[in-house]
Amino acid sequence: MFTLRGRKDQFRLLFPKEFICDEIVEKYTNILKAKHSFITTPIDFLNETIQSVQVLGFNEGVVQQMQTNRGTYSSIGRDKENNFLHTATDYNYRSEVSPIALIDKTLNVTFRHTLGFVNYFLIFENFFYQYQRDTGYDKLIPALYIDILDDIGNIYSRIEIQDPIISGIDMLDFNYTQPTAQSDTFKVEFKYSNFDFQFITDDENTIDKESLNLITP
Repeated sequence: MFTLRGRKDQFRLLFPKEFICDEIVEKYTNILKAKHSFITTPIDFLNETIQSVQVLGFNEGVVQQMQTNRGTYSSIGRDKENNFLHTATDYNYRSEVSPIALIDKTLNVTFRHTLGFVNYFLIFENFFYQYQRDTGYDKLIPALYIDILDDIGNIYSRIEIQDPIISGIDMLDFNYTQPTAQSDTFKVEFKYSNFDFQFITDDENTIDKESLNLITP
């Protein structure tokens, strides 16, 4: 049911298992098992620590240009002495570039730190494997999907992030003045090439809401 009261927590982003390289999967599977974690697969462990997501948004949609000799402000209701004469002013126009080019193609995913910073080093090491010279782009994930959920957990709409690549990760922050465990977070920045968006119908939710693809019917 449609409602005017939006909730920021009604979303789902799940990294696919292909996001983590095989070598990293093997290493961190052993780490999780050795530490008796109730989550034994690295990708599930990583997805469980997702805290928040920032995506889309745009800026610089206006070009400003100074125009000269555009007259005066209306003098209706003004005394002659109060007319404000001007010979130049700034006028705003739509940007000449494509609307897609105005989109900030950045996806920020915030994770909560775990004991031992396991998820942080998982992403950190995976970054190095993904950026090796002998790793082709076919080894990178083609897309990420952000599902927007309704009040009963059905997919309401979906944002597709195409060709995401890790662009940056926050630094680790160690501090002797904070001796107790805290629910700190770190952000991973992705850059992507394009995006798509679609509202999901009730039929699509019923038939196969996990295999929807916005590009391939």
